[in-house]
Amino acid sequence: MNMRALRIFTVFTVLSGSMYSVADDIQTTSPTSLADGSMVVMRSAKTDATRLLIHFHGDAETVKHAFARSELNAVLVVVNFPGLSTAYSKPFASDPQLFKLIQARAKSAIANTSPAKDVHWEHVMLSSFSAGYGAVREILKTPKYFEQIDGIVAADSIYAGLQQKEPKREVDEANMRDFLRFASLAAQNKKRFVLSHSSQATPYASTTETANYLLASRHLMRNPVDMHLTESMWQTSRAERGQFQVLGFDGTTGKDHMQHLHHIDLLWRRLIH
Repeated sequence: MNMRALRIFTVFTVLSGSMYSVADDIQTTSPTSLADGSMVVMRSAKTDATRLLIHFHGDAETVKHAFARSELNAVLVVVNFPGLSTAYSKPFASDPQLFKLIQARAKSAIANTSPAKDVHWEHVMLSSFSAGYGAVREILKTPKYFEQIDGIVAADSIYAGLQQKEPKREVDEANMRDFLRFASLAAQNKKRFVLSHSSQATPYASTTETANYLLASRHLMRNPVDMHLTESMWQTSRAERGQFQVLGFDGTTGKDHMQHLHHIDLLWRRLIH
């Protein structure tokens, strides 16, 4: 067995117990309307009702299976709005209380099924895939929410406009301001920030370009990596300081992009554990 095959075998052996576990023990509420979209609350029988993870964008059933594999000791809320990043940012820009409402609804859903009726969120974390970053970016603009949020997972999910396209593409710093602040605090072990990106090019600043912007702003260099994180995700780089982690992956297609949602449990584990 060559070394590359051995690495793949080792990763699969370590992850096999969690990669294929079922989601039957996850309790899920019926979808409820939220602005122009919907939200679903999920928990396992062993969930710690003091930790809340709010995920933006992704088929609820797909996210449910990732949640089961992750074995996270947290309550999960899955929020979906129809459309691209503006569909996620606009509801929070229009209603500054919407983020608070999501937390209150999650609390109510858990209180109805938990022996401890007085549910209190001691830890609140955000997660996004693809266009879902629009919600995260808008929520971070509110100082009290920025302070409240302990951690963020961005699964191939942070895009931005361009300050200029020629002679060199430059990320619009205004779009990245609060992500940069959060990354800086995570690098100091004051927050947690786990970011993954594919190698898919986009007309606007891609997830690779925004990751590079954050790394350059923190004077961080990537270390080369050559391994399968899963059978369908080939990791090519890693950068880390404190609790700020950037994981770079090969893959330039829409299918490669979707793998970051299907395997988001691997990122959640880095956030919580």
